[in-house]
Amino acid sequence: MVLNLAVNAGDAMPDGGKLTFQTSNVEVDEEFARLHPGLTAGRSVCLSVSDTGSGMTEEVRSRVFEPFYTTKPRGSGTGLGLSTVYGIVKQADGHVSVYSEPGLGTSFKIYLMATDSAITQPPVEDRPEIEGGRGEKILVVEDEEALREVVERVLTRNGYEVLALPCGKEALKILAEDEGRIALLLTDVVMPGVSGPELARQAAEIRPDVRHIFMSGYPDHLTGGVGTGDVYLQKPFTAQALLAKVRATLDDPVYATSG
Repeated sequence: MVLNLAVNAGDAMPDGGKLTFQTSNVEVDEEFARLHPGLTAGRSVCLSVSDTGSGMTEEVRSRVFEPFYTTKPRGSGTGLGLSTVYGIVKQADGHVSVYSEPGLGTSFKIYLMATDSAITQPPVEDRPEIEGGRGEKILVVEDEEALREVVERVLTRNGYEVLALPCGKEALKILAEDEGRIALLLTDVVMPGVSGPELARQAAEIRPDVRHIFMSGYPDHLTGGVGTGDVYLQKPFTAQALLAKVRATLDDPVYATSG
């Protein structure tokens, strides 16, 4: 969520500017809660992310959280960054507001209910140990650079050989030239140009033995082109979830071929 807001702010300041993060404790009263759907009166925490960029018109501001809506040039964005932020906040029973005017920058304010409860996690020794890679080569296709780099780093550190690319067209060229070493295609679903499902379909024609996993910020039943039998990893995901899904897919006998 913070990453998406930071990247969005950076895009709004192509010539530089100031990006400010602030956190504060706030007491939400009944009137404020009534005017901000999703909020409950009481103690909350507020995260504010503000930039000194180009700002937004009223029309853009009113649509900024819509999935696939973007003002960026074709091929430069999917329009999912801010809709992902919205989805995360709603899942946490919070509220997100945006304040912006052309030439005066933009400020996003996220309100989440405060709690005095400690975060509980199972002891490290009780977590199931996930087997790492055995040198398998994985082709990662993700147009969001920050996420692509994180996925590449996690997989590489855990014993996989990784080739990470930003688009499906380039991935298809690599698959056509591959000498049978790529074992798995890990691809985003919604991408400029060749979508994830289309990439998987064409990849299967080139290399039927290559397994695939789809990644997306939407539930699988809301993502066009993803079949009920496809392996699916919903964003945002943890490193442990990523490693578990990759290992399970590579070891799944359903994908075994007679060759």
